[in-house]
Amino acid sequence: MSETITKLEQALTSLNPDFVDIQDDSAHHAGHAGNTGGGHYTVTIISDVFTNLPLIKRHRLVYEAAKTLMVKDIHALSIDAKTPAETSWN
Repeated sequence: MSETITKLEQALTSLNPDFVDIQDDSAHHAGHAGNTGGGHYTVTIISDVFTNLPLIKRHRLVYEAAKTLMVKDIHALSIDAKTPAETSWN
């Protein structure tokens, strides 16, 4: 597990997740224009914190939790944020 994934997992604990999965997609985006060196990641996060929130507010919560990593460690973050009730394993 990369150091950035570990840091991101720690940052997301502030959202009290029931589940977090982070995939490093950086190899699929190597060398594209505008990338200053940070990685590309996909986050799946399930938390009660997202209850009754529209998608944009859920994403803002995730970005806020990860904001220090977005400066250098993360170039792009794809987010799938759901509540436990929105999953098939509830």
